[in-house]
Amino acid sequence: MIDWQEIVAALELTPHHPKDLPLPPVRGAYCGDMMSDVLAHARRGDLWITIQRHRNVVAVATLVGISGVVVTGGRVPPEDTVALAEKEKLPIFSTPLDNFQAAGRLYRILAKAGLVPGIQGG
Repeated sequence: MIDWQEIVAALELTPHHPKDLPLPPVRGAYCGDMMSDVLAHARRGDLWITIQRHRNVVAVATLVGISGVVVTGGRVPPEDTVALAEKEKLPIFSTPLDNFQAAGRLYRILAKAGLVPGIQGG
């Protein structure tokens, strides 16, 4: 299992959810900004990396079963998005990293945990 503290540190995450919110297991990742693409291709347990920060992010993440959302590029989710994420018990974070940097760092963590197909303990 992946340690959330490792993800938080590596991706320089700032949480925008209650501190006592349980963080679900991360089983993979998805990086994308088009909602229909996320609906079609992201999987339950993925950590979603995106520049999007509006309320629809929460709706899509909840529908798919995303383990958490990372909003990149120093963008911060607005209050209405944070409030909806809290209601849905969805962890939501921001990071100063861009999508490429965040995805690269998360890829290393997932590979080390054996969660990248074809790469074991990378």
